[in-house]
Amino acid sequence: MEFLRIQDELNFAKKRYELTKKIETSFVDAGFIQIKPEIFEEYDEITQIDKNISTKSMVKVVSNKVMVLRPDITISLMKNLIPRWEDDLSLKLFYHSTVYKNKRNGDGIIQCRQFGCEYLGEPSMDADREVVNLAFNILRKFTDEFLLEIGSGNYIDGFVEALNIDSDTERQFKKLLYRKNKPELEAFAQKLDIKPELKELMVNILSIRGTLKEVTERANKYFTNARMKKGIDQLNTISTLISKEDLDKYTLFDLSMVSKLDYYDGIMLKGYYKSLYKEILSGGRYDSLTESFGKRVPAIGFTIYFDALMEAINR
Repeated sequence: MEFLRIQDELNFAKKRYELTKKIETSFVDAGFIQIKPEIFEEYDEITQIDKNISTKSMVKVVSNKVMVLRPDITISLMKNLIPRWEDDLSLKLFYHSTVYKNKRNGDGIIQCRQFGCEYLGEPSMDADREVVNLAFNILRKFTDEFLLEIGSGNYIDGFVEALNIDSDTERQFKKLLYRKNKPELEAFAQKLDIKPELKELMVNILSIRGTLKEVTERANKYFTNARMKKGIDQLNTISTLISKEDLDKYTLFDLSMVSKLDYYDGIMLKGYYKSLYKEILSGGRYDSLTESFGKRVPAIGFTIYFDALMEAINR
């Protein structure tokens, strides 16, 4: 952000500092410890771990090997922690850092400031409930007009397993889901050689969102396998926290939810403010990602897009 007047820049910096302290306090009060991620990652390693990160957007630095400025903080932390993981360890960590990417026109670098938390080593739904509750608490700290969408990676991944499609077709399908593009999704479904019950679900999958009752009723109308059922059950479990804390009016369940970072395999979260049509918060459970670093460790967390949060609360 550019300022004409020095005083305007200082006023903005003061607001940013105050906001930073409020978020840090929320994490510390919940028992999370701050950790600093590495700034550089090996290009070959990062592209093998998450093929959905655009290589064009990566900021590359060439020395004796090709490095990139950190494109994802969770991956950076897991690369550091999981190889040294000890059995029965449980960690609650938070970070305040930056990811980097090239501008689309290639003219410069974008710095994206982020807060986030990672709860590692706890496989139970208690961890899911604690992280979801923390997300609610941070969102409503700044306004009462927000929405937290909750989905499940198991539902979509279970559906993809039933479709039995190749990886390129899977990525195309998930891109259409991410964009919520119903006409293109319908056209895509008609081109696939799949069973009628699977085609019926693909055409209608974007409608499986709303209250938990609405989502459950709609999902039960269509094809469901064991993994998809697990996803529905996860939403039911989380809903007990939401009802207990009287958070229903801030919640929308969405079984068609996918993320740009395709490593969530359980509960998924996306948070929005009414004043801004951008994600303020996103995250979920990502146990399978840790396997890329040599050991499967239970893991759940979320990221707060700090610049978007600043924009929303200053409108």
